[in-house]
Amino acid sequence: MTTLKFHGKVEGTTECERESSLLSAALQAPVPLTHRCGGHARCGTCIVTVEAGAEHLSPPGTAEARVLQVLKAAPDQRLACQAWANGDVSVRY
Repeated sequence: MTTLKFHGKVEGTTECERESSLLSAALQAPVPLTHRCGGHARCGTCIVTVEAGAEHLSPPGTAEARVLQVLKAAPDQRLACQAWANGDVSVRY
């Protein structure tokens, strides 16, 4: 069982039995994580800062890396729609 924690305007925690995107988990939590492009790594509105568990996230793909570069994101920031968790993770949105 994977525990995903969200810290921000609304605190939320959810547990997933299998690998899940941070965006899907946020919707399940439920926390109001902004996402405008439908999870296609086009807008960058679902950017989160990983506080713990980065080693449990999938590596950034080409589309995510491009958006993060355009946003001048910090190394600990990811797009929730593209980051898939396979272990406990805590993020700030």
